[in-house]
Amino acid sequence: MIGSAFGRLAAAHGHELVAYTRSPQGTSLDWAREIRPIDTKADLPLDAWGLDLLVHLAGESILGLWTAAKKQRIHDSRVDLTQRIVRCLAEPSPRPRALISASGVGFYGSRGNEVLTETSQPGLDFLASVCIEWEAAAHRAEQLGLRVVTLRTGLVLAKEGGLLPLMSTAFGFALGGRLGKGKHWMPWIHLQDEARLILWAVENEGVSGPVNLSAPNPATNAEFTTQLARAMHRPAIFHVPELLLKQLPGGFGSMILGSQRALPEKALAGGFQFDHPDLAPTLQGLLAA
Repeated sequence: MIGSAFGRLAAAHGHELVAYTRSPQGTSLDWAREIRPIDTKADLPLDAWGLDLLVHLAGESILGLWTAAKKQRIHDSRVDLTQRIVRCLAEPSPRPRALISASGVGFYGSRGNEVLTETSQPGLDFLASVCIEWEAAAHRAEQLGLRVVTLRTGLVLAKEGGLLPLMSTAFGFALGGRLGKGKHWMPWIHLQDEARLILWAVENEGVSGPVNLSAPNPATNAEFTTQLARAMHRPAIFHVPELLLKQLPGGFGSMILGSQRALPEKALAGGFQFDHPDLAPTLQGLLAA
């Protein structure tokens, strides 16, 4: 979802794009000049010849019950794959100039009301440990002379997929409500701004290191719930007890209740202007018929 939004935007800005897919036969993307295969199990997963820059967004979804096997896939699809992709970047001559690699606000762990910027220290939980290793794997490309940016993405709001359709379905049946006490912060971002920020990182050679991809006005879960209910003209009378969520296996429930009050300090300092800085109009626009 994010890759396609970015691809369309980058193509509209005059960039030529190569798309990688595990099923190149029969795949058609109107924004891609070329489609190449990627083998996520191979030692050298992709052909990086001819690229000026690589945007790497792959990773197992964190949604779903966190069984031991699920958590291993979350780790390996981020850390191990990134390590092998970096090895691919050493092959071409000349090499690509930059690697723009996904990461997540999970880097910070659950931090209550603490304001989190790109200089904040990492957390200690499972997702934080994965993000630490993930970013370290990407930064190995610096040894090859590449500029490296790690995209600490928040909750991406879109009609096409992700969190919003799941929540709006529940609210549509009048089953929506806050999670736990609703005090945990949700660092959200509109899909359009997500794609624009990735393109901003691509086009600005002075940008490197971590970048928070989240709107400048994060919301608590209670605030998010209220605004979503208003946008859908539905009640929000139910809530899921914190104790019940914490019983979910593998720490998934604790992740749902995790609080990251992340702010996009680096993007704002670099002059980036969000098209969707506020939650209420963002939800109203996305949920409009």
